[in-house]
Amino acid sequence: MAVSREQVFEVLQRVHPVLERGLPGWSVRPNITGTGAVGLYLDGPELPLMGVNLAGKPVARHLCGTVQSADRGLPDELGQVRYQYILGVSVTERDEEYPELTDLPKTGEPSWINALRVLDQQVLAKRRDEFFISRGGYVPGRRALGKRRVALRCEFFPGKPWLGLGTIDWCAGVRSTPVYAGELDALAAAAVRLASTWDAALRSV
Repeated sequence: MAVSREQVFEVLQRVHPVLERGLPGWSVRPNITGTGAVGLYLDGPELPLMGVNLAGKPVARHLCGTVQSADRGLPDELGQVRYQYILGVSVTERDEEYPELTDLPKTGEPSWINALRVLDQQVLAKRRDEFFISRGGYVPGRRALGKRRVALRCEFFPGKPWLGLGTIDWCAGVRSTPVYAGELDALAAAAVRLASTWDAALRSV
């Protein structure tokens, strides 16, 4: 019999206080992700960085993410469950967020691009291993906007497939490598360092 979601939530509760203490002003709440992963959702305060909402109205961006089970489905033993974090800047599934490359001279780059640039240059630099950052990749998916986002990532961050991960209707950021429960505390601490440092950097731009 597969491990239950309740059992995984119980393991994740171990790092819930670490996340709340390390990220004051953030919301930390348990949830089931769109892919069925068991996770703790993270939502930071509004940033001085504008995007758009689903109606196309201007809205402040924020950092968001999750510390969650890493694999689709749950294994038969709790010790086999792997965990990861995803952290990014909020985005919306709209054309304005993902312009065609040929339209950039007219539209300008969306502000999530600069948020990733700040992450790359001021936070990660050559410290990816310190934050458990995965090597990433380019998976455009079936949606047209997903293909546009991959094109934007390749244009602005060539050779850096770990930047701009996340779903097109949620966030653009980074994903950690999966770890087992024995390294969950270290993973959560890395997520806190990354989130707090990136948030501060975006407020000083």
